Amino acid sequence: MRQVVWRIAAILGVILLLLSLIIFTGNDSVFFTFVDNVLLAGFSPIQGFVSRTGTNIADFFMEAFYFRKLQEENERLQGELTAQENYRNQIFELQKENYRLREMLDFQDRSSYELLPAEVIARDPSNWFETITINRGSAQGVRVGMAVITSQGLAGSVLKVSKSSSRILLLTDSRRAVSAMVMRSREPGSVGIIEGFSQETAALQMSNLPPEANIQPGDAVITSGLGGIFPKGLFIGTVRETGLDQHGLLRQALILPAVNFDRLEEIFVVITYPEADEDEDDEENN
Repeated sequence: MRQVVWRIAAILGVILLLLSLIIFTGNDSVFFTFVDNVLLAGFSPIQGFVSRTGTNIADFFMEAFYFRKLQEENERLQGELTAQENYRNQIFELQKENYRLREMLDFQDRSSYELLPAEVIARDPSNWFETITINRGSAQGVRVGMAVITSQGLAGSVLKVSKSSSRILLLTDSRRAVSAMVMRSREPGSVGIIEGFSQETAALQMSNLPPEANIQPGDAVITSGLGGIFPKGLFIGTVRETGLDQHGLLRQALILPAVNFDRLEEIFVVITYPEADEDEDDEENN
């Protein structure tokens, strides 16, 4: 009888133990077993280290990704900025060219000369201020000796001609000599010679003037028409200063040229001019 009671008691104990385990290990249980506590205490540092390492690695790759995106964005913006700058420069150059062409067209319409517009395509590197090459030649009616001007004044004359281009000898060349006079006085006896260009003073040199020549600073100097190369009245420049030559016998002057020779881009070749036509008519009548 006792054995039966103990067996029943043992069975009831096992049942109670099982029920207790079910209750305390359910999903909503907030209690941990001793084994759970031991495992948690042992693996928590490792779990924290792994978690922190994973987070740091993820952050590193995310920062690298965003850095690359920022770098690409910066390169794109730099390219757009460069393109915009080039675009603005092109617009500025076109505006300047448009202004020059309008000025040339207006000058050509007002001029009594037959003018052939031309573009400067080359400069002699050894004579920067002395010779240039233009894109007009014999096919367009250019001949050696023709005057070359801009809307500001006299630039030089044609030195050599090919079929499609020409070499221009500028007024600044030491080989060039131009007969000139003062526009204010227009005295026949006050004709001098423009010869050479002073790099130190950036001025043309006018010499062989008589000592009593009526010339003073600020006077406009024009071509006299003597010599048969340049028509009369082409503007050369403005008198900067005057004085006697080294011998004290003749007067000379420094002339600030009207043309900016280091910025020549477009010019005109004087094909014909009225005075030449009048001279030809006079010769035919005689």
